[in-house]
Amino acid sequence: FNPPPSDTQTGDFFNPPSDSQPSSDAPIILGDPSGGYDAPPEAAPPAGVENVADDDDADPAADPSFAMIPAEQSPMAKWNEQWQQTLLARKDEENATKASHVEKAREEIAAFQAEREKKREMRMAKNRSDEQDKLEAIEADLENDNSWQRVVKMVELNQDGASGSVDTGRMKDLLVLLKNEPTRADVLTA
Repeated sequence: FNPPPSDTQTGDFFNPPSDSQPSSDAPIILGDPSGGYDAPPEAAPPAGVENVADDDDADPAADPSFAMIPAEQSPMAKWNEQWQQTLLARKDEENATKASHVEKAREEIAAFQAEREKKREMRMAKNRSDEQDKLEAIEADLENDNSWQRVVKMVELNQDGASGSVDTGRMKDLLVLLKNEPTRADVLTA
C-alpha cells in the first residue's frame, strides 16, 4: 500500500500511525476523575404543583376520579370495523364454497377416469373378439374350395345406385351366380 502524498489537511489521515503514539490498548483519559461530580440541589416544585413522588405506592385504579373512560369510536371507525367483519365473513364463505367445488371436481374427475378406463377395457375386449372372429373367418375362407365366395364377401353387393352412377346389376348377378354354383365357377377358371 502506497499512501498518497501527504499534505497539510489529509497527511495524518492517510499515513499509518507511528510507534511514538500511545498503543490502542491504553485507556483514554479525558479529564481528572478525582474532580468529583456534585448533583444539582433539589429545587422546590413551583407553586400550585403537587409533589407526586410520594404517591408511587398508591394504586391509580383504586381512585374513582382516575377511572379509565373508554373513548367512543367515530361513526367511520364503527363502519370500517363492520365492513372488515363483513369482508371476513364473505371470504370465509367464499373459501368454503371453493373448497366444496374443488372436492366435487376431484370426485367427478375420479368418476370420469374410472368410467373412461371401463369403456377402454370394454372396447379393447370387443376389438380382441372382433379380431379373433375375423381371423377365424379368414381361415374358414381359405379352407373353402369356392374362391368366388371369398370374392363376394369382399364386394359390397347391397350398394344403392346413386343418380348418374353406372349400373352394376349384371356384375352383382354374375358374382352371386358363381358363388352359388361352384361347377360353373370351375368351368370359368379352367
